Order: sequence, then C-alpha cells, then structure tokens
Amino acid sequence: MNPNMLETRHELIALVQSLNEEELNTPAPSGGWTVAQVVEHLAVAEVNFLKLVDHAIRQRKIGRADTKDFSIVRDRSVKMKAQHEPSAIRRDHEECLTMLQQSRKKTELFITEHKDIEQYIVSHPRFGDIPATSVFTLIAEHENRHIDQIKEILESIK
Repeated sequence: MNPNMLETRHELIALVQSLNEEELNTPAPSGGWTVAQVVEHLAVAEVNFLKLVDHAIRQRKIGRADTKDFSIVRDRSVKMKAQHEPSAIRRDHEECLTMLQQSRKKTELFITEHKDIEQYIVSHPRFGDIPATSVFTLIAEHENRHIDQIKEILESIK
C-alpha cells in the first residue's frame, strides 16, 4: 500500500480520536462542513476512487499513462466541488473512525484482490488518463487536503 496513504490515515485517525462530539459536529462560524462531515466525505471518496480503478479493470483499459502532479489537490485556495455531499447526521468519534476503517478495509481488500493494478489506466474526471496506481496517491493527497480543512474548522470553533 502507498506509504503516504498510511501516513495520512494515521494522522487523520489521531486527529479524530482527540475530538469530542461537539468538536466533530460544529461547523465553522463562516459555515461549511463539520469535521464529521469531512470524515464521511473522505470515507465515501476513497471507495469512489476504487470504483475508478475497478471500471478500468472491467473495461480492460490496459496501457501506459503519464503520472501527474497532484499537488493541486492539497491547495485549499483552489476550490473543488465534491462529488458527494455529506449528510447532516451528528456523529461521535467511534462512528467516524468506523467509517474510515471500513473504507480502508475495502481499499486493502481491493489491492489484495487485484495484483495487476499497475497495468491499467484510469480516466479521472479532473486529471484525465493516469496510471491506476496513481489513484492511491490521489487518495493520500485528498486526505491531506481535508486534514488541513479539519484543522481550519477546529481553529475557527475554538
């Protein structure tokens, strides 16, 4: 598994574990998502990233594609529209951790079941054709972006 995925997930879990229910469910005064909603978004997005790879495998989209610079994903000044709007359900940290654990188990299982991922090309809606293995870098960059967002939310609600 991508080492960056492991590092970002550990950081995210440590951050979520340290929060109480109020911190998880309070949006920034300026509006936007709560930490719990960010966590839900990350769990859903991780599975959606896997669907891109699964689609490439089912379509037998074999070949080579250039790796891309995904640093734009981390840039919070660049606004991106989420493909999934999270629910307004209040959650405690156990529920948040469970969502993250379930999505990561799906990723681990997917990687275990598909040993030949590196031969496929994924068509990403923003980056175009990318090596399928790049999806795991994207997952990590996406989580890093939202870890920064969580820190911003927490700073604003203090």
